[in-house]
Amino acid sequence: MQDHNNQKSNHKYKDTLFRTLFGESKNFLELYNAVADENHPPDTPVTPYPSNELLARFNDIAACIGNRLIVFFEHQSTRSVNMPLRLLSYVTDILNLHIVDKDTLYELKQIKIPSPKFYVMYNGEQNFQANELKLSDAFIVNEKRPSLELIAKIVDINHGSGETALLRSSTLQGYSHLINEIRNNQRIGMTRDKAIATAVDSCIEDDILTDFLTEHYSEVSKMLNWEYDAEAEKRAIRREAQEETISDIARKLKEAGMTSTQILEITNLSESEIEQL
Repeated sequence: MQDHNNQKSNHKYKDTLFRTLFGESKNFLELYNAVADENHPPDTPVTPYPSNELLARFNDIAACIGNRLIVFFEHQSTRSVNMPLRLLSYVTDILNLHIVDKDTLYELKQIKIPSPKFYVMYNGEQNFQANELKLSDAFIVNEKRPSLELIAKIVDINHGSGETALLRSSTLQGYSHLINEIRNNQRIGMTRDKAIATAVDSCIEDDILTDFLTEHYSEVSKMLNWEYDAEAEKRAIRREAQEETISDIARKLKEAGMTSTQILEITNLSESEIEQL
């Protein structure tokens, strides 16, 4: 029986891959051109806004292209009509942290901000009927002209969806192909770890996202498992702290004149560890 509970890969591997792939400025610009049906040249300046502690609760990626603030949200596997509410909180944080000088908020001169655009990059397996999501759909009172609105365009990036953006962006198409390969591998019984590794090898062999995968996935698990590794590191730090505390206690007991046998019984340290004290 396959052990699905003892896997190194994190179940949010798609988020990790998407943020890393399109966090690169050239790929971000290519993606925006594809979903917005625009043609900004490759040398167009892109100003990314990386996550920090405040923004860590979001999976989104954001950057300014010219006078537009573009926010992409990579959705995982289920439909959620609450994404406009999430995006509202996210873009407000970006404006306050990176764009707006709070000292100028009370001046008479109007502050100019980039025009936001929102896209939900949907790769769930359920059909998403809507083409866009509106914040006003969540309002208890339905108004014809709400004072606050946020509209997010839904872009179906599933392999074979027929979405035009997939045809306009080879990088997005490659990402879609890789996710589809992983899914197919899991359907035939592979563990998630095996499915990811096999799909990456297959894409490199077929010259799909080759440069990116070769650069970032020479060790596939190390890239896709950064969330898992972070937790493992925290556990190791806690364990080391506990061991250091026990060693301090044992040292004090030894200084107090206790025998090695007595210290061993109290601390569970080995005889060699006690001798080193």
